[in-house]
Amino acid sequence: SRTLKLATGIVNENTDAYARTAATVSADIQRRIGKTSYINYGLGLDVGHYDENRFDPITQAPINFNRDLIILTGRGGGYLDRSNDPLNPTSGYRLTANLQPTAVSGEDTVVFLRAETQGTIYYPVLSNTTLAGRLRIGSIVGGQELTVPADRLFYSGGGGSVRGYQYQGVGPRLPDNTPRGGISLFETSLEVRRDIGQSFGAVAFVDAGAIGFQETPNLSSMRYAVGVGGRYKLPFGPVRADIAFPLSPREGDPRFQVYISIGQAF
Repeated sequence: SRTLKLATGIVNENTDAYARTAATVSADIQRRIGKTSYINYGLGLDVGHYDENRFDPITQAPINFNRDLIILTGRGGGYLDRSNDPLNPTSGYRLTANLQPTAVSGEDTVVFLRAETQGTIYYPVLSNTTLAGRLRIGSIVGGQELTVPADRLFYSGGGGSVRGYQYQGVGPRLPDNTPRGGISLFETSLEVRRDIGQSFGAVAFVDAGAIGFQETPNLSSMRYAVGVGGRYKLPFGPVRADIAFPLSPREGDPRFQVYISIGQAF
């Protein structure tokens, strides 16, 4: 089956790395290739104002951009789900891929391709224990750090990413501690999940990630975190509570982070 999805909105986004105010419109077609798997393709248009704190690699100094941009984005991707449960998988795997050819005009003109893929795998080692792994890789081809809009750069850190660090907290920073987005991304996670009785579970995990400024990920700047968590199983899926500790904290990093959500981390 095919589904046409139309969306429009007004965005007012204010993060540590940038501020963006924009009007957005998009049209996507989603085609299912299984109960929980699909492919999608479409177009998106953003018209907005960007306030960006950046780093100039030539002058080796921070600079500020205030610019109005028009961004046209092609959107293509797919999701293949071969796991046995959408919220609490114990076997199988999942694959996600997204390609976004993007053209930017306005106060700057640039054309680039943003590509990102993620794979997760779930392997039962005992009747009550599961090993779960995640690998995420991203790259921007054809764009440079200063020309790609800040919201299209890669950032890492926080829940669903590298736990233990704040949102956008993994990767290089400007002298004032502003996160510096990159054009490549590498993240990985490993969890040991163990059931305790019928209703509870425990998890131990290691997360790692890095942001790079070349098209290929830079593994020399990896940041690591470890943590533990508890799970309470409900009929529709587990409630998750995790506490994570950064192993390579810098100035401004918290000593730990707590995450509460529904479903497993990945």
